[in-house]
Amino acid sequence: MRDRLTWLGGYAETVRGLTELAALRCKVENGVACPDVFTTNLAKWTFAREFHQAIETLQDLAGGLIVTGPGGRDWESPEVRPVLEKYLPGAWPADRRMAIMNLISDLTTRLYGGYQAVLAVHAEGSMEAEKMAMFRAYDSSRSIALAMRLAGLETKSAAK
Repeated sequence: MRDRLTWLGGYAETVRGLTELAALRCKVENGVACPDVFTTNLAKWTFAREFHQAIETLQDLAGGLIVTGPGGRDWESPEVRPVLEKYLPGAWPADRRMAIMNLISDLTTRLYGGYQAVLAVHAEGSMEAEKMAMFRAYDSSRSIALAMRLAGLETKSAAK
């Protein structure tokens, strides 16, 4: 479980960090800040590429309660609610645990979750379009200069 939670946190922070980096690398044109094209598309590509793995991981961690858990009528029933409160608590009381399960269900398995699953991959353009934008925007001069220096070719090219 720790490994999967760590992966989820790493995925979320990677996407957030790339998004922030795109803003930090912005170019200001006519008073308007434009996020760095390469880093923006890298963030979008990373998000879309691993989104379904994140959903699968979250669903696996949540378990079957996200689709089989009790509904509103069960919680309102004076006969059923005490049973639910007795058998459903985990690290949190049953009502809090089920509120989180309902949120996970809304975000991953119900109508809204299905809609978001498609948007995650296609709303900002296909992953191929994001990769093409990254390829066009990448400035390879720093990488080439570093490779030349590490290969000991820096002085040879400077002598020419």
